[in-house]
Amino acid sequence: MQDETKVGKFIVFRIGDCLMALSISDVLKVINYPSATSGGLKGMGLVQLGRHTIRVFDWHEEFNASSLPNLPDRQSFLVISRTPQGELCGIEVDEPPNLVELPLEIMRSLPSSERQSPALTLVSHAAVISQKDTTTTIFLLDMKRVPYQAIAYTG
Repeated sequence: MQDETKVGKFIVFRIGDCLMALSISDVLKVINYPSATSGGLKGMGLVQLGRHTIRVFDWHEEFNASSLPNLPDRQSFLVISRTPQGELCGIEVDEPPNLVELPLEIMRSLPSSERQSPALTLVSHAAVISQKDTTTTIFLLDMKRVPYQAIAYTG
């Protein structure tokens, strides 16, 4: 009898110094996020996508990305998801995300005592991957923990 390890599919992306992941079931789409569009909405944390106005989460400051240059021509991407209320939202990332399969057995729930920083309140689990001389930690975002205020739907 084979011992099959259950794996989950995740979209993995970097925000600052951290690797973050969302379950593929939580990701609707990944799009280019041009820095100079949206007619002033970007400064308010919003973006217009077709007939939807959605909230954009830029967590670079929370995840120690202050060392990254804030260049106007920097290419960004949005990982589009939904809040528990069903509202669309986007997470701004600097590099194209990757689709990664991770064994579910390596996912460890973070104790509430480890979630003292505002950024880690968004995280439910961590996966530690060791390969050769490198250890990588990937934090799993929990969309149920993302603070959200309703955003207008223009239709």
